[in-house]
Amino acid sequence: MKENLDKDKKLQLSPVAKRRNKLIYEAYQEEPDDREILFQSSVMSHCYLPRREPDLKPNEIWQTESGKFSLYVMPMPIRNPVTHEMQYLGLPYGVKARIILATLNTIALKTQNRIIGMPANSVTDFNNYMGFSESGSQVNAVRDQISRLASCVVRMTYDGNEGQTNINMPIVSGFTLFPEKKPDQLVLWPSQIELSDAYFHNLMEHAVPLAKSHLVALSNNATAIDWYTFLAHRLHRVPQGKPQFLTWQTIKQQFGGDYTRMTDFRTNFKKIHRLVKSLYTEARVEEKGTRGLVLYNSITPIPKKLIFN
Repeated sequence: MKENLDKDKKLQLSPVAKRRNKLIYEAYQEEPDDREILFQSSVMSHCYLPRREPDLKPNEIWQTESGKFSLYVMPMPIRNPVTHEMQYLGLPYGVKARIILATLNTIALKTQNRIIGMPANSVTDFNNYMGFSESGSQVNAVRDQISRLASCVVRMTYDGNEGQTNINMPIVSGFTLFPEKKPDQLVLWPSQIELSDAYFHNLMEHAVPLAKSHLVALSNNATAIDWYTFLAHRLHRVPQGKPQFLTWQTIKQQFGGDYTRMTDFRTNFKKIHRLVKSLYTEARVEEKGTRGLVLYNSITPIPKKLIFN
């Protein structure tokens, strides 16, 4: 009897795990035509922001590569209005940076305006809109990631047949800073955020539509969001009848930079893939054991009629 009670205790889920399972179930039950859309830049479907805070110096550039694409995120110093000293706010990272960026993209596209009025000038309202909880730690984390996104410049390079193409895209070109009670800390919560012209035009031409419910359900796993974004961008471009094969080595280079052993990466990534597949059920991807994955032409997670509407 005692053994059964101990077993039941181990099987009990934490409140966070219960909420996560609820979000996944609700997203799975949602009809495709009812899905709310968030848009991500196509730049972020080839290369990705850091999945956790990088172990770098404050002024050090973060970089990643994927095939012919390279992404550089360059921190820019901010002048503290109290101390008048220059300081770095850090690099954007993790799930919140990804969902915040998708939310800003979506507001800009819906309004056809790169100047975004923030909801009621309230970080809590913005937090709720993105599907995060109202806890103080969540609100502070969102505020922190917006600060980091606003103070960095992104450079994307592409090695083509005619040379290397370099695009500088400061995501945000205008914002407001004001000090907290402690002058060594900066808080960014502007009445408006102005996306850079280059970033906005790239977004207008190459935005990737994603289901908001899927992103929220995956909001505890940055790699899952990246894989979901990759599939949403890639699968409908796979030619009919001509599936594309990705080796595990290729997948690891793009999504497993934190792993040293292939077996560890493959075991964990298969779990991530199956989680993503449980939401993006239209994705046709076949596992080929220790060889890799086969991608087949698939419809997008957002029906085209919703995108055009």
